Amino acid sequence: MGQIQQIAEATKAEQENYLDALGWDENPFVGEAGVDEYVLPDQADIADVTAAIQNYTGPLLIHSPYSGAGKTTLAQVLLDEFDHSHYTAYVGEHNVTPYELVGIVADSIGVGKSSSTKLTEQKINDALDDWDDDPVLLGIDEFGLNDPDTLHTIQFLNDIGIKIVMTGMTGQWDAIKKLGSDGRAFQRRVSYQLELETLSREQTTELVKRRIMLAEGRDPTDDPDGVSIEPFTDAALDLAHERSKGIPGVIVAGLSELIALGAYRYAQTDDPEITENIADAIEYANGEVESESDSE
Repeated sequence: MGQIQQIAEATKAEQENYLDALGWDENPFVGEAGVDEYVLPDQADIADVTAAIQNYTGPLLIHSPYSGAGKTTLAQVLLDEFDHSHYTAYVGEHNVTPYELVGIVADSIGVGKSSSTKLTEQKINDALDDWDDDPVLLGIDEFGLNDPDTLHTIQFLNDIGIKIVMTGMTGQWDAIKKLGSDGRAFQRRVSYQLELETLSREQTTELVKRRIMLAEGRDPTDDPDGVSIEPFTDAALDLAHERSKGIPGVIVAGLSELIALGAYRYAQTDDPEITENIADAIEYANGEVESESDSE
């Protein structure tokens, strides 16, 4: 066995021993948030989004200047919540072309795509003319802004009766006006916008608890009030929250790295606690994305 492989095997064993000592099946902070452990933003905002879907008058936009703010997961949460009253479809490929977009929609509603964008649009339109199922709710993640034709396609889908929830970066949304009259017209058609804020310190604690509940095999949608944040100390989470600027994706990535450090320390000292000093020993990612205007 080579030296690098020996180090890797030793590190893996340390982490397994550490997770076992904590009573966890796996590192809770590996991977993106799922709909179950997602920490909802302001309740009033969620009520407004759901009302806008129910009383639909045009596309909805969820955006943020931060990468990892939870835009994608919130869109998936909304689709999951409305699945009982809507026929839901999700476009997860970022910056799809118009043809790819209508092809995914056509496949989702069971009509299949044709050889061109226009022909596929016609198939979708014909299908919806005879549609006797629940209304269609479409989630478009990281909508494409590089081509006015993409905006035309989204508007076409909206005009034939498909409800649309989009996600994107705030800088992308602001940059649509550079497409001229097409971009400005599309912005006017968007009926509701939600700019996601970063998590409060209390919400960071909730995120940690829900992740721990998942690792312990518990239902992360249950009330997390009685869940311990161990092995983290309050001071460690204070620092992780501050350095991550409350951006959920950055918080989770940082805590995953802290688990690795905690495992190494546990192997040396038999102490599982992750303190403020340990939390101070890593670099936290920068989740702030430069906007188009900032880069000019």
